[in-house]
Amino acid sequence: MRASRPRDSGTHCPRCLLRRDICICNVLPDVRTKTEFLILRHIWEAGRPGNTGRLAALALPNSRILPCGGGNRLLSSAFDDAALQAPGTWLLWPDGPAGPRKIWEQTPPRRVAVLDATWHQARRLYRQTPLLQSLPRLALPAPRQNRERLRDQRRPDGLSTLEAIAAAVALLEGSETARPLEELYDEVVRRRNALRWGRNSPATGLRSDSL
Repeated sequence: MRASRPRDSGTHCPRCLLRRDICICNVLPDVRTKTEFLILRHIWEAGRPGNTGRLAALALPNSRILPCGGGNRLLSSAFDDAALQAPGTWLLWPDGPAGPRKIWEQTPPRRVAVLDATWHQARRLYRQTPLLQSLPRLALPAPRQNRERLRDQRRPDGLSTLEAIAAAVALLEGSETARPLEELYDEVVRRRNALRWGRNSPATGLRSDSL
């Protein structure tokens, strides 16, 4: 599903980048969070229809997509490192010691940086960026193992960007706030499977042979 050139606007929605048959824009939620999310999107993810960081940004008014990757620095020259250096910024990261729970419960993060990349890309970006390594880490509970996903995960704790942000919202602001993001991800998977495998989709009623 990697995009090597801009998608045809006749076949793909220019907003969500999904095929027009399964465009998700009509059910995008508006999820208001106190926490700001900085979505550090690897440049190779920018044109992929399966990129869920884009969907998270569309559903979260209090979020920003910042390009990264493609060089020795994490962030492009157009981005000011001040966004990560601002007080109260944490990194969503699964490995290594996370910040003690009582700390973020008493003083919740003001913003959470999320690497929107493959695990290989994310590890390389992290290793090359002392600024990321200096941030306190927010670790997530173990993910659901019986969930259908857009991409196979190599790690047992692997999550898409949208899933990871939903889990972070649930942890910091409660499961009810996060629920629309969880449902959005599941709906994208249902629509993709309806298109790919000809399954009936509860929400769309679509079959691939009718598209």
